[in-house]
Amino acid sequence: MKRTSLLIIFLLLPATTWATEQEPAPQPTATVAAEAQAAATPQHPDSCDNAELEAALADLKTAAKTGDLEAIGRIYSQYAAGGYAPQAEAWMQHWLQAAEAQTATGNTQMMRALGNLYLKGDIYLQPNPQKGVTWLSRATEAGDAQAAFTLGTHFKQTSPNESKRFYQEAYRLFSAQAAATPDTAEPTAAQKESLHMLGEMELAGIGTEQNTQAAIAHLQRANTPEAATTLYTIYAKGIGTDQNIAQALTYARQIADTAADRTQLQHAHKHAGQMAWLLADYYLNGKEGIAPDTAAGNKYLDIADSLNIVEAIYYKALRYKQEGKDKEAYHLFFRAGSMGHPDARIQAAIMKMYGADGVEQDEAMAVAILTEMANRYTQGQSPYVGRAPYELALYYDRKGETELAEDWYRIASDRNVVEAMAQRGLSHINPFAAADWSPTLMYKWWKIGSDHGDATCTRYLNLFLWVGIPAVLLIVFGLPILTVHLLNKRAQRREQEQAEQV
Repeated sequence: MKRTSLLIIFLLLPATTWATEQEPAPQPTATVAAEAQAAATPQHPDSCDNAELEAALADLKTAAKTGDLEAIGRIYSQYAAGGYAPQAEAWMQHWLQAAEAQTATGNTQMMRALGNLYLKGDIYLQPNPQKGVTWLSRATEAGDAQAAFTLGTHFKQTSPNESKRFYQEAYRLFSAQAAATPDTAEPTAAQKESLHMLGEMELAGIGTEQNTQAAIAHLQRANTPEAATTLYTIYAKGIGTDQNIAQALTYARQIADTAADRTQLQHAHKHAGQMAWLLADYYLNGKEGIAPDTAAGNKYLDIADSLNIVEAIYYKALRYKQEGKDKEAYHLFFRAGSMGHPDARIQAAIMKMYGADGVEQDEAMAVAILTEMANRYTQGQSPYVGRAPYELALYYDRKGETELAEDWYRIASDRNVVEAMAQRGLSHINPFAAADWSPTLMYKWWKIGSDHGDATCTRYLNLFLWVGIPAVLLIVFGLPILTVHLLNKRAQRREQEQAEQV
């Protein structure tokens, strides 16, 4: 181990120190001098030629000389992010050596960290399952329950018996740690984690018999946001107990409220945003028997917005639009759209197409976005995505570009935009349109649109049924009958005239 430490220190020495230890080189020919200089300058794998990056890492490298794992890990991450492969690989090895040094004192957390890293690998570390199992087994033997649980998961597919053995050992170790504190005392952070894991294992029947009530008791005693997430799921879905939405929302609030202080969002639970959005939806819309509560709904909608929950941002934009706050709505639509929400991107484009209060009109920008969204359409997306071709059809209709408009009406109606179906039907009885002339297809599209509540399709369909069809019948059958009748009358008059002359 002493030799390894000396090697680490040696590798961490700055390149300038190495250079000062070189013997002065003679002055041979230019070629030989260049080769000698290259040989004399060390190719230090711990540094790169990016002076700005090296300056930023200077303090971390100083800390790394003491075996500071966090500093070594951050240096590795910086080189890996910058694509400096030799340096990243070197610092990965430094981290592994420093971590292994800490296991000599029985540090099970570090054993587990090494085991997980070898199991999964990293950008600059190939996975090594054999080493991973070795380190996790050492941690398990030293009493690390989480390591035993990881081994149970690792062997789940390949060796069910080994998996069961490690899961049972994990349950035993978690139970022992959780029982170390009396029920009347506040559990430590480590004991809360053990209580949480016991609850998860009992709920799923892993390493022990399935027991929902025992799981609920352990999760409630853990009283952590992670445990609250599982308790929310239990009561929201009625897993092993009666469904209780009100109780589920109690746990949702516990998670969402970790983000109530907007200045400390970095400490919010990872599920805080989603839970806040869920609560906003319940309180603002009064879902599943929950009494509407606008104040609470707005509170959690703002939390979800601050945590960049895209659905919450889009919903908030829709509310602003309904309230006539076009400028605020546009900015939120644009923000949600830039985060990948297709409906929000289309809404923002439509507002740009027509302009609004505080939103400057820009038809070129709107057409570009709508065309992009129309061409990116895939089956199964939100129905609103179909509005992109419909809005393009309206635009080209206004510009008098009939053929383009007809194409986009066709695409929109194929994507179930009912407003486009009226025009689609008309195109099938317009002799100048590119669509096939077909009263049957005309009727089909108007009928679909009418069935989906489109007033224009309903009006056209009624005109067709009560005016168009009678007119056609009159023309097809009535006109020939009338013609025959008039011809007969004319013949009768002639006969009568002839008779009178005689």
